[in-house]
Amino acid sequence: MKYRQYILAAVSVIMLASCEDDTKIEPLEANMTSDRTKVEAGEKICFMDRSTGNPARWDWTFEGAEPATSQLFSPEVTYNTPGTYSVTIRVGRGDNSSEKVYTEYVKVAYPDQVNAEFEADKLNAYNTDDVTFTDMSTGFPTSWDWTFATADGIIVKSTEQNPVLKFAPGLYTVTLTASNPLATSTVTKADYLNVIDHDAVAAGFAASTPLLILAGQSVTFEDQSMGRPEQWNWTFEGADTPSSTDRNPTVRYSSPGRFKVTLKASNEVNSSTLEKDGYVMVLPAAGLSMWFPFDGNLNDNGPNNIHIEEYTSDASKWTLRLDSPSRHEGPYSVKCAGVTKTNTDDYAVMKIVDSDCSLLPGGMLPYTMIVWVRIEDTSVSQAGMFNRGRPANTLPNGASGQSQEWCRFNKKASSSEGYVRWFATSSEWTLNTQDRSLFDSEWHCVAFVKDVVGGKAESSIYIDGTLSLKASGKAVTDLYKDPFFIGCTWQKSATKDCQINNPFPGSIDDLIMYDHALSAEEVKNLYDIMK
Repeated sequence: MKYRQYILAAVSVIMLASCEDDTKIEPLEANMTSDRTKVEAGEKICFMDRSTGNPARWDWTFEGAEPATSQLFSPEVTYNTPGTYSVTIRVGRGDNSSEKVYTEYVKVAYPDQVNAEFEADKLNAYNTDDVTFTDMSTGFPTSWDWTFATADGIIVKSTEQNPVLKFAPGLYTVTLTASNPLATSTVTKADYLNVIDHDAVAAGFAASTPLLILAGQSVTFEDQSMGRPEQWNWTFEGADTPSSTDRNPTVRYSSPGRFKVTLKASNEVNSSTLEKDGYVMVLPAAGLSMWFPFDGNLNDNGPNNIHIEEYTSDASKWTLRLDSPSRHEGPYSVKCAGVTKTNTDDYAVMKIVDSDCSLLPGGMLPYTMIVWVRIEDTSVSQAGMFNRGRPANTLPNGASGQSQEWCRFNKKASSSEGYVRWFATSSEWTLNTQDRSLFDSEWHCVAFVKDVVGGKAESSIYIDGTLSLKASGKAVTDLYKDPFFIGCTWQKSATKDCQINNPFPGSIDDLIMYDHALSAEEVKNLYDIMK
């Protein structure tokens, strides 16, 4: 019973104390402050509640800010748009509430820098198309001055932020000046918009397959005409099918030569014609033994599928460059690497796989080998071109002598060695041209022709389709066909069974071999096809 009296007394004391606290609480009155009232667009302001009366809830409204409302005690908001803005705070406790509006409390200024920028929804358009330009400037510009101008005097202007316009045909340079009250910026994009007459036609074409092919192969042509072509009339000089109305025709060429292609593209209003002389180059296929175009790979396009492999002293340091720039007929050539000197251990050259060498002409039989070369390091004195067979002291079973042929380009001519030296054991031939150096960083076509007449060799060197030197009357010997190095010569040294000499200091393209001796006219025709 006494415990019950004590508990009742304690509750009475607590209730009296609570009533006494309520009488001391201040009236609820909304109030606030902030860390600043002036900012530039894009900056933040932190607000803090300073209300009296112990509020238990807060409702903020921020004109012009992100976020625009908050229920936090101390919110932080961002002002992205210049202007003057009010802030409202409403606080509450129980059934009581208080609200205060701070009119024109925050002042957001324009930044002092503008960066003009834009983009268009299309860069190529017909004159009947709408072109939409989108302002992407920063710095809150309030005005925009657009100018669209062609070189022949057409000028279009706009002051809209994101103009949508049609244009007369022409190539337009676009300029945008964007400004706010404190700053201005201008950006110009030259030849940015190309507008084509909807009814215009400008014939154009390319080939999606190689343009240097073998007789019997085909070329696929790709229409690239601009405007609105609706009909295509092709004419193919030298082709099996001399004409076509297909948009992207495939045409076969059976005869060697260099041939013109013509395209007439048209619609019901206009037409346009484009001719490309000597566009397709067709090589003779008869008697072809190998053809390496070197168009980014080491693949043989001939019938024997001859394999060439990289032959390097150190693959981590010296490699072939398969993407070396080519002549006009293809995308690439192959570039050898290394130190061009006698007895070098720094090289990356090419070697025909030994097992494939037997598929190639030679030995006691005639052949023609044609190669395009460009010597790029003209500081060297000589450049190895090829070496086929066995030098001295390398014959099988320790036999003496040699059985080889090799070629080296020399920077200077002399009585013993000319600009091009082609050697095939002293009993057969040694040719030393004296009339032309290849050390000029230009592409040159060199043809080596071996004929056999009455058991004797007739050997000729042609440079860029013209006979440079011819030797005849020496007995034919059965020269070894392997090994077959491209881009160097080799020998046996005191320390190495295969010592590479004079790696070729440049690029090699279109290595071709036929199993017969081409005539002077055939060599010249082949050069004219490929040049």
